[in-house]
Amino acid sequence: MVELDETNHEDGQASNFSAYFNIVCVIAGTGVLQMGYTFTQSGWFASIITLICCLLCIYTGHLLILCLYHDKTKRLSGYSAVGEAAFGKLGYYVVQGFQLWFYFGVGCIFIMLISTNLKYLIDYAGADINLKIWTIISASIICIPFVLFKTMKEVHLLAIFGAFSTLFTVVVIVVMSLINRGKYSDSPDTDHKFIIASGLPITLASVSLSFGGSPVFPSIEKTMRTPKAWPTVLSLAMLTTLVMYMAAGVFSYLTYGQSTISPVLDKFQMDGIIIAARTAITLHIVFASPLILIAFALDIEKYLHIDQEHMSKGREFFFRCLLRLALMVIFCLVSMFVPAIGDFMSLIGALMNTQIIFVFPVAFYLKLFGWRNVSWYHLVLCAITMIIGWLSCVIGTIDSIKNLIRSLS
Repeated sequence: MVELDETNHEDGQASNFSAYFNIVCVIAGTGVLQMGYTFTQSGWFASIITLICCLLCIYTGHLLILCLYHDKTKRLSGYSAVGEAAFGKLGYYVVQGFQLWFYFGVGCIFIMLISTNLKYLIDYAGADINLKIWTIISASIICIPFVLFKTMKEVHLLAIFGAFSTLFTVVVIVVMSLINRGKYSDSPDTDHKFIIASGLPITLASVSLSFGGSPVFPSIEKTMRTPKAWPTVLSLAMLTTLVMYMAAGVFSYLTYGQSTISPVLDKFQMDGIIIAARTAITLHIVFASPLILIAFALDIEKYLHIDQEHMSKGREFFFRCLLRLALMVIFCLVSMFVPAIGDFMSLIGALMNTQIIFVFPVAFYLKLFGWRNVSWYHLVLCAITMIIGWLSCVIGTIDSIKNLIRSLS
């Protein structure tokens, strides 16, 4: 394997510690609420699928960053630049298009998740506020850090709070599952399966998307003072996410078996600790959103030359704020008025996110470094990764289309 050449890296200021929390915050989150339900689709074998997906995402995340340094003279600017280096302008526009859809979908989904959780919590308190009002409020909350923080290196504190919010939610799921284990042990709906063959494909698609964070990896790595530590930092962050996913999935499935639902918090009696957990996962989304949306905005700002190389500091600040406010308004309007937006974005994610996570990094790596220069075991890993990426894409797309048709009808 090629190693990173630190001399080609632009000077970053973020520590490895900050990069670690940035990755955990981007990847871990609402996935912990649905991991138990994922186990109902394929049984205990879902734990093996989760492990495999985690390891492959570590592998592709490392390959992607290696591609940034492929010519050993200058670090490429990002994911799209890697696509251009590998396949010319076609590669650039394909990756750029996939990334923009990914970022746009994530922005809308963030707003919808926050607004839905806030409405749920406030409705429980006795108030009744329209979901569209909560959508506007949620967009306004996200807008503050999105506009104020210019780059990824300025949001590491939010990432730390986001990661611990998710950890708290996992602890609640584990503790409440253990408390309720005796209550549900005799229920006929709580049986367990080792493997459900028919559910393996959809489990693969769901779990692979839960580890998706590749579009943001170049931006996070760019902020690091010691980029050679990237493989270690990425591995630790991914394994941390794996532990949280496994804990949430295993303990909820252990207690509720095939009756586990998503989100699993709906299985628990509504009390102070469950309200706190819902609040924590909402805070995680609030803290994670700037990490992804700032990466999205930076791509557009670079294309529009909104930077201090092309304009004064004051003009750059003004146009940056104006652009990001406009983007947030678009996110908000789409989240409010487009029907079945959640199912539509799931379709986009299944079509595109699987390619960004699994297929593109492998294809670019083999093209830039040459498959003849890659050892046989890496070729095997690359083949397995691309097969899983394509399977996740096809199966996830079919499932998303079915859900979209069901919602629209």
